Amino acid sequence: MRIRRLVVVGVALATTAFISPAGATGTVPTYVALGDSYTSGAGLTPYLAGSNGCSRSPEAFPEDVARTMPGAQLDFVACSGATISQITRQVRDASASLANATLVTLSAGGNDVGFSKLSISCIGAVTSPSSNDVRYLPFTGGPVACASSINSAARLLGARVHPKIGALSTPATVTASTLISPSPFEVRLLSLIQGVLQSSVAGNGGNGAQVLVVSYPVLLAHRTNRACLVGGAPIDIPGEIALHPAFASVVARELISINSLVRRETASVVSTLARTQSRLTLVNAPSFAPLNCTTGSSSDLNGFSVATLRSGAVLHPTILGQRVLASAVVGQIN
Repeated sequence: MRIRRLVVVGVALATTAFISPAGATGTVPTYVALGDSYTSGAGLTPYLAGSNGCSRSPEAFPEDVARTMPGAQLDFVACSGATISQITRQVRDASASLANATLVTLSAGGNDVGFSKLSISCIGAVTSPSSNDVRYLPFTGGPVACASSINSAARLLGARVHPKIGALSTPATVTASTLISPSPFEVRLLSLIQGVLQSSVAGNGGNGAQVLVVSYPVLLAHRTNRACLVGGAPIDIPGEIALHPAFASVVARELISINSLVRRETASVVSTLARTQSRLTLVNAPSFAPLNCTTGSSSDLNGFSVATLRSGAVLHPTILGQRVLASAVVGQIN
């Protein structure tokens, strides 16, 4: 069963107690978790029974959030790899739960932009942490695949596409400014959030469910012209010296720009809708630790390794990162 009752035994995150809405005393709160791999907990195995390829983890933030809601029923429908269109189908599939929901969380858009594809196709390696000579790995992508992925993401976000980016050597930057507003990304996201609001209008004792859009965190911290390390340990490849996974500096800047645009456009869509929908809120997690390009590590974000590549966890939250997201969500619950 996807829906289950959660019993609170003692939760470290329960700094904000869940309070039933006025007039709803004695009712059982229902929490619906919609979204993609950032909500499902991709890479944090073992997954919940019945995940059916969606990589839903008991370590994902919806599980922690639900435990702060005494007696809550959690409808955990988020699915790794889900695009905005597929999350729209999640909304339809969860219509009964949404109609009675007290709380809804949503993460969306990363797979439309193709950030996982970007990170894999653009990954390279250096022979030492101090080197700036990035070689592409034979089992990932390469300059052409990386440039194509960057250009596709930029167009979706309504951004300028640099005519020479194919070489990945021209400084700055595909995504310096947006040319189209609203962008195709914003149009898609706006439609999805409107659907969530409409589907949950009868929830929360007739007051409408609180809807929290969970923004993707800042993923990379890169402030130099050197390669950006994205793994804390070298990768051993037979017949090769140990290689340290890294993004070329220009690539790191483009990925940071894309990450920033997704965050900015998500905030813009939520802000527009919140003018008339007070139950809609954007959730940021400013304490989430991005990947440090100097060390290639973060307490909150998985870097690149053979294990994270196989599990789909590259540039996805660790257990600690999921706790940070949970705390941010709990802090916004009315």
